[in-house]
Amino acid sequence: MKRVSVFLLICVLAILTFSACSKSKQSLKTIKPGEEIKITSSSLNSDGKWKSVITAYMGENKSPQLSWTPVEGASCYAIYMIDTTASNWCHWIAKDVKVTELELGAELENSQYIGPYPPGGVHTYEVMIFALKNSPDSYEGYFDNSNPSLDKIIEALDTSGGTTGNILARGVLSGTYKAGDIVE
Repeated sequence: MKRVSVFLLICVLAILTFSACSKSKQSLKTIKPGEEIKITSSSLNSDGKWKSVITAYMGENKSPQLSWTPVEGASCYAIYMIDTTASNWCHWIAKDVKVTELELGAELENSQYIGPYPPGGVHTYEVMIFALKNSPDSYEGYFDNSNPSLDKIIEALDTSGGTTGNILARGVLSGTYKAGDIVE
């Protein structure tokens, strides 16, 4: 009888240990609401410069490759690429994105993209990803134009069904590009 009890105890402990390990591995794959989304891109070189291939100026006008940490409870993501040097000029709006990895030049159904084409000098381009509970009531921002306020974009994304609190998490990946640079 003792052997059976010891055997059952060992089995229960093994199941509990396996279950705990599975949960900890799963939590490593996603982040909790409120945490910052970690974004990486092979389209950004080690010097923090966007590669020419994403530019409309000297490149192939392909949207950047992106990968980010999934957010627990997010039903979709919104992506914006903003030139913060040029009055918040919007180069990319991607709506209702359902994946957390995009290949270089990915063609998304609800997306508008035009790569960097600065008139001169070094410009900073920020890719902003927002994890959303639900599709927002509207996507604000003037595509291929300046935007007086990023706050209006964020407020719109944070509202779904007339209720605020739609943004679960967000992250920013920043890089620079200078007109005429060829960055590999």
